[in-house]
Amino acid sequence: MKRFLPALVPAALAAVLFGICLGDPYFMDIFILTALMGSIAVAWNLMAGFTGLISLGHSLFFGIGAYVVAYGHVGFGLGPLLTWPLAAALAAAVALVIGLLCFRYGLRGYFFAIATLAFSEVAFLLVSATPWLGRSDGMMMPTEDDAARYLQFMEKWPYGLIVLAFLTATLLVGQHFASSRAGSYWRAIRDNEGAAEALGVPVMRYKLLAFVVSAVLTAVGGAFFASTFSFVDPRSTLGVDLSIQLLVFSIIGGLGLLWGPLLGAALLIPLGEVLRTAMSGFTGVNIVAYSVLLMVMALMLPHGLGGLLKTRLPRLRLGARTAFRQEDTAR
Repeated sequence: MKRFLPALVPAALAAVLFGICLGDPYFMDIFILTALMGSIAVAWNLMAGFTGLISLGHSLFFGIGAYVVAYGHVGFGLGPLLTWPLAAALAAAVALVIGLLCFRYGLRGYFFAIATLAFSEVAFLLVSATPWLGRSDGMMMPTEDDAARYLQFMEKWPYGLIVLAFLTATLLVGQHFASSRAGSYWRAIRDNEGAAEALGVPVMRYKLLAFVVSAVLTAVGGAFFASTFSFVDPRSTLGVDLSIQLLVFSIIGGLGLLWGPLLGAALLIPLGEVLRTAMSGFTGVNIVAYSVLLMVMALMLPHGLGGLLKTRLPRLRLGARTAFRQEDTAR
């Protein structure tokens, strides 16, 4: 149980926030969006933060999840029980092909980031030009009589419960890998890929593992998005904006920490909503706020808020113990 504390603690805090937001649909909307974006940011960080593979095209896998659910519903009347696993399987297959192509030719760093962005942009253009996927107008999923089968609820809280379960599962999966041999290999690859390979680490295999696991979790997030909002379009599911958001959440929250990206999302998404509401006449104010905060963090806290908490909390605990011992001695 102690092994999974880094996953269980933020999951428990998210459950408390779910209970707080339960009575207000507006706050529940913010909770759902925060938990969803936090989950896929955690999934992205499994690859980028632990292995050093920066992807700028992760929206591809989010879009796969969303469009498999939407097209399965509109075209064949399939429910999430079938489309969600299919989305995860397709994302795994696509990630495996892309990973084999990139890693086979030794792409890393900026070259890998540009390659993933290129794949994502190709998918964006293809979907935008495909009639049976709704082109750039997107796809609207119809309301069904058997609403529960298609996860179509009148209230917001069932979606909040589902995304809370998804967030918890993502954290547990991430902690499982981070504390296993795979996590040790990932960190070795991130710190010095050449040295790790010289020491016998199967670099390509474990980079593929990180890429595929991250892609599958991201696709499940996209599937949830489609089932929740009943609408998908290329801009919201395949656009580069999503990939940039994941990068920003992770940098501000703390790259390489399991819960760091979730912390970044929990700070920035509510902040963006507050700014949008308070300054409705200023389009894109949330993007400006993200940019300013990112510059400040890069200069003052290069390891993110999570890195600050990770270093400060043990010192505070040590200080409290020392003070307690001194007080006990004085008595």
